[in-house]
Amino acid sequence: MGESLTERKAAPCVVCLGFFDGVHLAHQALLRAARAEGERMGLPVCVHTFDHAPGDKDFELTTLPEREALLKQYGADSVSVSVFDEDMRHMSGDDFFRDIILRRLNARHVVCGDDHRFGYKGAWGVKELQTLCDEAGVGLTVVPQVSLPDGQRVSSTAIRKAILEGNTELAERMLGRKL
Repeated sequence: MGESLTERKAAPCVVCLGFFDGVHLAHQALLRAARAEGERMGLPVCVHTFDHAPGDKDFELTTLPEREALLKQYGADSVSVSVFDEDMRHMSGDDFFRDIILRRLNARHVVCGDDHRFGYKGAWGVKELQTLCDEAGVGLTVVPQVSLPDGQRVSSTAIRKAILEGNTELAERMLGRKL
């Protein structure tokens, strides 16, 4: 399983943010961007995720061990897992950035998707993250949405919907691999 934040070594790194359920094509794009930035800066890539999904989901596409294996397969050097408990659920975006991204993970650069939300009730987004990164002297790469050639946006929600509707072919196209 991924290393806990208390086990995480404080070596500088590129941090890739998200829950990464399914490690689908859009997540793979995040990992490619993080890997490219890591290579440019000479730093390892650390993916930050949670032990379970923030919020209610019909079902998760991957277990935590499956996610970790897929994340490493697609470019992560390490995976740090935060327990999504009541303290984490109520943490402000500012505290998450300072306590997790800066202090515990020692980020020199952050990579996230254009729809990334964080902090209590997801009140913080890419605009606020850019401000926090600028103030801390940390770089930020925001990866635009990924869509299939027919224009369908790739997301864990869309994959879950396709599976529930029995459309395995669509789910697999969005995952970039077989179920």
